[in-house]
Amino acid sequence: MSRTLVVTSTFPQWDTDPRGAFLRRFWEARTRQGEQVEVLAPRTAWCRGRLDTPLSVRRFVYAPAPCSTLSGEHGILENLRARPWRIVLVPAFFAGMAAAVARTLAAGTYDRVVAHMMIPSGVVVAALCRRAGVPFELYGHGTDVDVLVAAPGVLRRIVERRFVAAAAIHVPSEDKRRRLVQALPALAGRCHVATMAQTVPIAHVERRPVPGRVLFLGRLIRQKGVAELVDAVARLGPGASLVVAGDGPERVRLAAHAARVGVDATFVGFVEGVHKHELLASAAVVCVPSREVGCLSEGAPLVVLEARALRVPVVATRVGGIPELAAGDDGVTLVEPGDGRALAQALRQRLRTEAAAPARALVMPLAG
Repeated sequence: MSRTLVVTSTFPQWDTDPRGAFLRRFWEARTRQGEQVEVLAPRTAWCRGRLDTPLSVRRFVYAPAPCSTLSGEHGILENLRARPWRIVLVPAFFAGMAAAVARTLAAGTYDRVVAHMMIPSGVVVAALCRRAGVPFELYGHGTDVDVLVAAPGVLRRIVERRFVAAAAIHVPSEDKRRRLVQALPALAGRCHVATMAQTVPIAHVERRPVPGRVLFLGRLIRQKGVAELVDAVARLGPGASLVVAGDGPERVRLAAHAARVGVDATFVGFVEGVHKHELLASAAVVCVPSREVGCLSEGAPLVVLEARALRVPVVATRVGGIPELAAGDDGVTLVEPGDGRALAQALRQRLRTEAAAPARALVMPLAG
């Protein structure tokens, strides 16, 4: 039985926590295939109870529990933006992770170490595994790749020298691969596209679309373009409604904006499992209105795959890996980011088509 150590800066903090749930599903599937998996993740201020999982999960400490807020509530970058004082936690976070990885490697034998999030986990794992002679792999997911690509050249060269020893580097889309290899060319031979689409759970839900309902599902951060979606729904007029499933530092601002422009919007917070599937099945159309903000772009949002598995129409922007997920699928309409009129028109057309379709209640399995 192979033994894998997974090092990550984000992981569910309680049993039903959706943050990092896709990682949990991915590695739980590997344990069912016979792999022995241990997970090393930070203790956060929001951790409570034990996870009901076949994974061995251990938490490293980098600050007193009430102050352990660099990761957990949102992503590290979003947490820093929300509370700039958290920058003082960054050195302790790196040091705590490094010490925990070093102790773990010294205490046991592993066939490989896998780091999720190139920064910070990848940097720590690459340095320690090279020293210990342990094979390692890296997973980039989105913001972490963008931050690395935008880093000053001297820092990129340092990271490149560490990462070139990786057995494999996984990124979610060809767009992310192109950007990473352009910035760190020595990684070209090791970097490949590996979406985590196999983590889409298998379930059965009844497809009963609510007329006029537009669904957004994702993190509420600026590059997700939810403010533009609110404006687009406002253009649709009476009969259109918006359900926003997810959370993030933009939630309060977005709710206030929706109320100000008169959009019938419901913010339901993070959803997972059956609730998530039911929301997808009730949507007349799913919208993924992502845009680029500075150096930050989009990875490969699984909601596109989940919506199409249920045959829910999707309107999305041509950003990051979205066009790759939509390739050859006439159930997905793509528009240019930042074009509010085009977004509204695409939503209007999809809603009209859905309203004109024969009544149906399909039970569809989500793709595995």
